[in-house]
Amino acid sequence: MSLLGRVAVHRARKAALLCLVFLMAPVWSSTSLALAGAAAPGPQGCPPQCSCSSQLSKVVCTRRGLTRVPPGIPANTRHLNLMENAIEAVQADSFRNLHHLEVLQLGRNAIRQIEVGAFNGLTSLNTLELFDNRLTVVPSGAFEYLSKLRELWLRNNPIESIPSYAFNRVPSLMRLDLGELRKLQYISDGAFEGLHNLKYLNLGMCNIRGEMPNLSPLQGLEELEISENLFSDIKPGSFRGLRTLKKLWVMNSQISMIERNAFDDLSSLVELNLAHNNLSTLPHGLFAPLKYLVELHLHHNPWNCGCEALWLARWLREYIPTNSTCCGRCHAPAHMRGRQLVEVDQGDTGVLQCSAPFIGDAPRDLNISAERVAELRCRTAPMSSVRWLLPNGPY
Repeated sequence: MSLLGRVAVHRARKAALLCLVFLMAPVWSSTSLALAGAAAPGPQGCPPQCSCSSQLSKVVCTRRGLTRVPPGIPANTRHLNLMENAIEAVQADSFRNLHHLEVLQLGRNAIRQIEVGAFNGLTSLNTLELFDNRLTVVPSGAFEYLSKLRELWLRNNPIESIPSYAFNRVPSLMRLDLGELRKLQYISDGAFEGLHNLKYLNLGMCNIRGEMPNLSPLQGLEELEISENLFSDIKPGSFRGLRTLKKLWVMNSQISMIERNAFDDLSSLVELNLAHNNLSTLPHGLFAPLKYLVELHLHHNPWNCGCEALWLARWLREYIPTNSTCCGRCHAPAHMRGRQLVEVDQGDTGVLQCSAPFIGDAPRDLNISAERVAELRCRTAPMSSVRWLLPNGPY
């Protein structure tokens, strides 16, 4: 080939190369723009209103003034924090693609409504926090299909009633916080039906008046917080069926009397807190069924340390480990005021002169038909414990 021919070929190749470069340039530019557009929501797909962990498993969107659940939450999120925003409603399918989500925090918003289906898709959800919102009803329909839910927090909402089967769609629940429902006016007898796995229940500061709610469906309950309500007395059957209960807190509830046999079903109880009430005496043998009790709080009660308190002082010394905060101090009689309840003793400087129990007025004979109710009244000294003897054995 001549020199001229070689130059021509070289130029042709150079032109082809330049053409290829110019043809590729627009394609590369277009790809760059597309990548920039995908990154707009935030680093690695994080919503712009939120901050995300490096693996996008935790997404935090607190204090951002959000009025709804933000779109674009990564599908592999396991922990989503939406607390302290201005969300008023949670629409259906708001989290439908978050199949791996385990913890959802919606506390301290302004939520008034949760639509049926709001939590669709949350098949892995373990913990749902809805405390400090404006819910007036338990959003039972929204709990459908939350088959792995273990913890539900509804405290401090203006909920007015808890109807029957309010939580039967989430039988997997182990912890239920209903504390500070100050607007609560009614709890149905069947409110807790279906919660066979529940271990912890908080009903403190719920404006409950009179009698205890029906807790018998909670056969596996281990901890019950029901302080700061208004119970004048605790009757037998108040804790019926709670044979697995280990901790019971009934503080600051204005209790003035606990009837005999009120704790008969609490055979597993380890801790009992009755502090800050109006108790002055307790019936003889009240704690006899509590074989495993090791922690008892009776302080800040106006205890009458007369003869009626002798059995209690002796029982405390024998069964409860020494604890200065356990038992409180005497309020009456005047000469005993300020003394530790546990120190009351029949031989205490000869001040207490206690007589043996006696029956002051025996009941009269009573004829009544079989299977009818018979009322036999027996007036006794305060320390007496009456045991009836029937033809077929003691009662």
